[in-house]
Amino acid sequence: MKLSRTLFLGAAAAAALASASPARACSVCGCGDPLLAASDPAAITGKLRLQLDTDYLRMDAGTEGNPNSTDQLSQWSYRFNAAYRPIDDLSFLVTVPLVSKTMKASEGGATTPMSDLTGLGDIEVAARYAFFRSVDLAKQRAWEVAVTGGSMLPTGEHNATADGVLIDAHGQIGTGGWGPFLGLAFLFEQKDWLAFANASYRVRTEATYDDGSKYKFGDAVLWSVHGQYRPMRRLALDLGVDGRYAMRDRQTEADGNLVPQVENTGGTVLSAAPGVYFEAGAGIWLFARGQIPFATSLYGLQKVYPGFTTGLQFQAF
Repeated sequence: MKLSRTLFLGAAAAAALASASPARACSVCGCGDPLLAASDPAAITGKLRLQLDTDYLRMDAGTEGNPNSTDQLSQWSYRFNAAYRPIDDLSFLVTVPLVSKTMKASEGGATTPMSDLTGLGDIEVAARYAFFRSVDLAKQRAWEVAVTGGSMLPTGEHNATADGVLIDAHGQIGTGGWGPFLGLAFLFEQKDWLAFANASYRVRTEATYDDGSKYKFGDAVLWSVHGQYRPMRRLALDLGVDGRYAMRDRQTEADGNLVPQVENTGGTVLSAAPGVYFEAGAGIWLFARGQIPFATSLYGLQKVYPGFTTGLQFQAF
């Protein structure tokens, strides 16, 4: 029972810490496996978990075709998540985001607004199946290996315009394409300690725009390695490293000209990912987590800033 409760409560920080927002359109924004949140308490115990969270990120990239200008992207995401486990080894996750994106161009010390959009983002649906599990009650130890998979759906608006001109693909609320992924997750617990590691590969399909142009965000490999400690029953502390490698984006302009590698897109990001969870009572957990880039190898002119997520989880039943 102690082991089961530890697994139930303690996996929250290690499993949900690095969850990438499905609404993140830029090719290198966010790190970590898309389905980490499906390994939180609800997924492990079979109960229904509801979650509300707020996420912020920012990234700068050189303006395509203008080496003296920089595009500045800021994004707030307000997400509703539901995780459900109908049987011991299988869990499902759905994430519905409301996204607010702002893009500005900076050149010669002057900043010019480019776009400011708010609306429903790309919904994510996914599943997690544990094909191996081992529990040693005498040693209070548990192992688990699971396969994860799902897809981002093209539900967000991707044809928004400003002054009659189509907004840049990275400034759109939605990606306009599908984003299926497949991954492998590993979980180990020993008393009040927990370790979690995973890796996944996400494919991006091409989006078509009203002006006849097309855009494909780069496919990406995402991974996470986390350690978590519970110094007391209601508190979980987490620290890990989240990573992402994204290929360069691809674009077909309205006149049919193909740009196989869009400049200032793609590359590698490694982020330190601290987090804390606190049980407030009545099945409610409050949490805060962050991603702090400490190593990058990005194509062209790009800069990724620290991001954070705060929110609450509720164990419905």
